[in-house]
Amino acid sequence: MATSKNQTKAERQQTAREKARQMQEEQRRQEKRRSLMVRWGVVIGVVVVIAVVIGVIFMNSSRSIPDAGPAPSAGNDQGGITLTSTTELAPGEEGLEEVDATTVEIPESTGEQPETVPGAEARPAGEPAQIIVYADANCVHCASFETENAEQLNQWLDAGEATVEYRMLDFLDNPATGNYSSRAANAAACVAENSPENYNSFLSGVFGAYTGHGGQGLSDDELKDMASGLGADIDSCVDGNTYRPYVKYSGAQARAAGVAGTPSVWVQGENWATAEQGQSFTDWAQGIMDAS
Repeated sequence: MATSKNQTKAERQQTAREKARQMQEEQRRQEKRRSLMVRWGVVIGVVVVIAVVIGVIFMNSSRSIPDAGPAPSAGNDQGGITLTSTTELAPGEEGLEEVDATTVEIPESTGEQPETVPGAEARPAGEPAQIIVYADANCVHCASFETENAEQLNQWLDAGEATVEYRMLDFLDNPATGNYSSRAANAAACVAENSPENYNSFLSGVFGAYTGHGGQGLSDDELKDMASGLGADIDSCVDGNTYRPYVKYSGAQARAAGVAGTPSVWVQGENWATAEQGQSFTDWAQGIMDAS
């Protein structure tokens, strides 16, 4: 390779131009990297700001819901509401006019399902079997459970063979859905209070809406419209978050009982989690009921 001393004038000029071109190319690459870094910095900054804003909204929203408040007239001391038929609710806990989530002592979770929960019992022969369902409106497995078993549950209810108590929880609350789990549970309690004959149908609508909304939940207006379509006016109840403290209380009681996920179901005091692998809920529950 010729040294610079041995290069002709033309070759030296060519070498100089090549070096200049390389320097310009390197400069362009550096500028592109700087530009990308600036753009990504802006994007990351925006994401952080949005996350902070959402977090603040979430915390403020949570703080704005009091820990204590009224219980629906059909509510019980575990935060449940019990269907005695597809259009009727059992009377609530006598004297339970207000609840306070802060009064519930919650032990450290083991992550395992408990063998039993408060209120679960094996009713004697001749009485309707007891079914307790812990559910979350934003839970895909709860939606699947309802899709697969609602018809059978309704048959048992209308035949007087079982009662079904729903304990609607706030386990899957998050800012992206505006705490949909709590909002939907509140709306359901509003229906139970203002139009009890439509409670079962409203819950079916809520769980049925899960797939169509991709887990993002319904807005308050959509919840109110759903209730209105059934003949229930819950507008002021939803707008006022009337039973959100009751939902907090229901969630606290579930955690205190050791419930680790949803759906969690008890039939005649037996936990569905103990069913044989692959056994359908209907077959398992019918076996428990027949043996009672």
